Amino acid sequence: MKIKKEWSLSDNESMTNTTSLSEKRSWVVRKWKWLILCLVPLFIVGVFTLVMGAMKSSEPYGKALSLAQSNPVVKSILGQPIEAGWFISGNISDSDAGLEIPIKGNKSSGTIYVDAEKHSGHWQYKTMAVKPDAGGGLINLLNPNVKK
Repeated sequence: MKIKKEWSLSDNESMTNTTSLSEKRSWVVRKWKWLILCLVPLFIVGVFTLVMGAMKSSEPYGKALSLAQSNPVVKSILGQPIEAGWFISGNISDSDAGLEIPIKGNKSSGTIYVDAEKHSGHWQYKTMAVKPDAGGGLINLLNPNVKK
């Protein structure tokens, strides 16, 4: 009796072109490894994009890039236009920031180093300097007349 009911259900499905719940589950069960293989990298890329976006929208990042782009010594060594690279390393929180920002011009490239703390809602910069990849000393962005 039970077999006839299942057979009868299958006949109804073929007439209405609908799939049973067990067939839908079997597809997910068969493809779960592929789903995970696709979703995990998408999740990682999403988190990475959010973190990079948060760093790039921070005040220390914006100020450092602006000072590097307007510094005549940096412009002469790296060339113009000076643009930031995509991968920023370091950390930033509500109270401090330590960033390494890759930059490049049409002649050379370098890295901006930022070390800052936030006190009473204002960022205070301990270090903000550019280290050209071609060599040479650090170029101080906070006091352009002082080389480290």
